[in-house]
Amino acid sequence: MKSYKQTFLFFSVTLLILWGCSGSKTVETGSFLQRYEKGSQLYEDEKYYKAIDHLTFVVYNAPGSDIADDAQFKLAKSHYYLKEYLVAIDEFQRLLLRWPASDLAEEADFMIGECYFELSPVYQRDQTYTYDAIQQYQDFIDTYPHSKFRKQAEERIQTCRLKLAKKVFDAGELYMILREWKAAIITFEEIINKYYDTPLYQPTLLNMAECYKKIGDVEKLSEIYGEIDKTKLESPQDRLRYNSLMDTPD
Repeated sequence: MKSYKQTFLFFSVTLLILWGCSGSKTVETGSFLQRYEKGSQLYEDEKYYKAIDHLTFVVYNAPGSDIADDAQFKLAKSHYYLKEYLVAIDEFQRLLLRWPASDLAEEADFMIGECYFELSPVYQRDQTYTYDAIQQYQDFIDTYPHSKFRKQAEERIQTCRLKLAKKVFDAGELYMILREWKAAIITFEEIINKYYDTPLYQPTLLNMAECYKKIGDVEKLSEIYGEIDKTKLESPQDRLRYNSLMDTPD
């Protein structure tokens, strides 16, 4: 009789434990969904700070669920909209690392470029993030050549390249102000070699021609002069400079 009672007690306790675990799991799963729905609603309402708390809960407590990648994406974009770009980059990268097959991976990859683009400062300052943006966009295009985001990525690259060219252009013009003609030529050559596809290409040729005129190098002046397309010189001042290039130097 004692053995029977012990056996009965053992199975009763075991069933209670299993039932308790099962009930706990149901409550937790419901909690994940509730937190996801709440976080998603706050995200749609642009209440990003509050949304982050709920979405983070889902990501870290239900990483294997069907909603985890979506929660991760909204978490990353919440930081992006809050202009916390470095944090957003980490969160987008986490999505790519943990859910590489997600339908959201493509956009997450593009958004990393967008974060670097937003971090890119005015051209006079350090351009590390500008280079990072260009590299990220190019890697994205290589990975997703037929993406709907490709055109925007290409436009972003051009914007970044123009910013880099502008920084070089200003440096060259500063040398011209200082009458350091050879240093100016060397500086402008970077635009000719690297940023020939930007709107600064023709003004750069004009400046180089003027520098060659100043140092008396008629052969190089004539060569550069022949490459200038006057119709692409936008300012009246640049067109006047172009017309006077082949005048006899002072």
